[in-house]
Amino acid sequence: MQSLRIRLILLLGAAIVAAAGLQFATSFRAMMRASNTLFDYHMEQMALALQDSGFQQTDWYKGYKDAADQDDFSFVIQIWTDDGVRIYQTRNYRVLPEQGALGYSDVTLDNGDWRVYAVQRDTRVIQIAQKMDARRDRAISMALHSLWPVLAVSLLLIAAAWWVVTSALSPLNRIGRDLANRNTDSLAPVSDKGVPREVSLLVAELNSLLERMSRALQSQQRFVADAAHELRSPITALKLQVQTLARARSDEAREQAVQRLLGGVDRASRLVEQLLALARQDPLADAAGPALLSLNACVEQAASDVGPLAQSRHIDVQFGALAEADVWGDADSLRIMARNLLDNAIRYTPEHGTVRIDLEADAAAATLRIQDSGPGIAEQDRGRVFDRFYRVPGTASSGSGLGLAIVKAIADRHDARIELGEAALGGLQVSVVFPLPRNTAAQVTVADAT
Repeated sequence: MQSLRIRLILLLGAAIVAAAGLQFATSFRAMMRASNTLFDYHMEQMALALQDSGFQQTDWYKGYKDAADQDDFSFVIQIWTDDGVRIYQTRNYRVLPEQGALGYSDVTLDNGDWRVYAVQRDTRVIQIAQKMDARRDRAISMALHSLWPVLAVSLLLIAAAWWVVTSALSPLNRIGRDLANRNTDSLAPVSDKGVPREVSLLVAELNSLLERMSRALQSQQRFVADAAHELRSPITALKLQVQTLARARSDEAREQAVQRLLGGVDRASRLVEQLLALARQDPLADAAGPALLSLNACVEQAASDVGPLAQSRHIDVQFGALAEADVWGDADSLRIMARNLLDNAIRYTPEHGTVRIDLEADAAAATLRIQDSGPGIAEQDRGRVFDRFYRVPGTASSGSGLGLAIVKAIADRHDARIELGEAALGGLQVSVVFPLPRNTAAQVTVADAT
């Protein structure tokens, strides 16, 4: 894992070194221009000073040595006569510029580049030559002298950058230590004291996640406690019914005990199924991602699932306006939601009653409405019917009190809202409003079924 602090220090250090290198390159170019100007002027002054001097060195060649070229910025003075005879030379080189044109010129020889200045005085030509390497070495030396203060400042800047980066990242280190020292049950929000603005959004999202996790864990704990409490009663009832079956003396009593036992098993099985369905809607459940699906298909499948129950109770299930609406969600969850709403409506509607299904849609939302001709729910009880294991007082029909809790959990997962009201049929009307994806067209078809 790469360290953010080391990365920042390296980046800042690279920027400081690059700035120092740029400073050196700029200084070198400036020093090179200054050196050329100064040395050209010096060469010109030397040539002018030698115009009136008398030189006679016919044995200049006797001092020739097989010596290496020199690296300082000394000048080489050469003097020629009109007939091209060199009569004077100040330094010994294996290769020297020959007599060139008057004025300034640049010459490239085997031993490097030369800068040459020549002037004619009467019968003599005075030529001053200097290697360009000497000028470059002088410019580099001067640039390096100007770079030493920059290097010292660069080291100070790198040390300051280390301190600044360490100080700036100290809140992140504090948050990391805080989270590392927590146990699995500690979901308290992280302190944002001293946190820079750029990190405050991260801390806010982290606290939001911790808050959601806390609510989810609390919900899970309540669910486990409530499930254990609710399962105790059917298990106790099953135990008593088994004991009754064991004590039965006649075939008639035994058959009656068996039927009661089967009914208890069915109720316990339905309770377990609803508990599993509710657990799958938990925020911590590993659910697949949403997909664009037809809400109509989910409603039709749910109506088909409760068809046998409606027929057994002689309930007339009617389809009103059915709009073609596609929503983002999970098909199984939406089918369970619609099935629970229809199951509740059928169970709490007296025999030979009516249940009506409507699905309306516009450009913004799709609304599923299920109404019945049952007794309805009093307004003071509507706020609690979505609580787990809550049943309206005085309800005769058997149930676990989980159906509407499952509906509420599924609706919340799909960003839908639930509204309870009076039905035109006289009972309860449940409306589930789903947000529609943009650019989704809704086509309404009307079908009546009995």
